[in-house]
Amino acid sequence: MTPHARGGFTLVELIVVTVLGSLVLLAALQVLITNQRTYTQQNAAIQGQQSTRMALDLLFGELREASPAGGDLLLMTPDSVRVRLMRKFGIVCEVDLDVPMVKVLNSTNAERFKGTLDPGGPDSLLLFADNYENDDDDDVWIDATVDEADTLQTCFGGTERATELTFDASDETELQTDSVRLGAPVRSYLIFTFGPTAMFGEQYLGRREGNVWIPIAGPIRPGPDGLDFEYRDAMGVVTAVPTDVRQIVVKVRTGARVLSAGGGSVRDSITAWIYTRN
Repeated sequence: MTPHARGGFTLVELIVVTVLGSLVLLAALQVLITNQRTYTQQNAAIQGQQSTRMALDLLFGELREASPAGGDLLLMTPDSVRVRLMRKFGIVCEVDLDVPMVKVLNSTNAERFKGTLDPGGPDSLLLFADNYENDDDDDVWIDATVDEADTLQTCFGGTERATELTFDASDETELQTDSVRLGAPVRSYLIFTFGPTAMFGEQYLGRREGNVWIPIAGPIRPGPDGLDFEYRDAMGVVTAVPTDVRQIVVKVRTGARVLSAGGGSVRDSITAWIYTRN
C-alpha cells in the first residue's frame, strides 16, 4: 500500500502570493497616507480660515467705533493702525472746576469706571464743554487724565450714587467756570495699536497698549504681507490724512507650513471694508 502524497504550496506559488499581498498592502498604505495628507491640509486650511476671520472680527468690532474726524485715528501705516477707543460713558451730576473734579452718575454706567481709573492707570477722559449754550462753535471735548476715582460718592443731595473723578485737563484754558455743565457727557478711552507681533516663531495679530504687545488672533502669514491696512476717504480714494478717513480696508492673510497637493503651502486670505464712526 502506497502512502498518500502530502499536499502543499510550491515555491513559485508562495512567491506569487507574497508579491500580491505586498501590492495590496502597499495600495492600502498609499490610501492611508493620501487620506492623512488630505486631512492635514484640510485641517490647516480650516485653522487658517478661523484665524483670519477671528482677526477680522476683532478689528471690525474695534475700528468701526473709531471717529477719524474726531481725532481717534492717531497713526496709520500699511501694516498697523493706532486708534483712540472709547470704553466707558457717564453723565456729569456735579462739577467743581477749581479742583478740577466732576461727579458722574453711577446709574449711567459710570460704575464701569470703578477699578480702572486708579492714579497712574491707563484710562483718560473726554469731558464735553459747552461754554455758551446758544453757540455750537465753542463746544469742545476736553482731554483729561484721571488722577483719582472715588466710587463712594453721591449726587443730588445724597439721593443718587456717583463716582467722583479728579483729573488734570490737557488745556486749562478750555476749563472755564461755565464750560462743563450738569448733564454733560463724559467718556473714557484707551489708546491701542493693532499690528503684527511674533510669538513662538509665529506671527499674530497683536494689540499694543503702551509698550506691551499682546497676541490676540492668529497665526497669520509671516512677513510684511500677513496684515495690510488701506485708508480711504468718503469717495473711496486712498488718503494719508487721518481726519479724512471714512473707511479702512483690512486684508488678513494666513499661510500654513503644511504642503498642499501641488507642493506649495496652504494659504488663505480675507478682505473687509470697515466703515468708521464719524
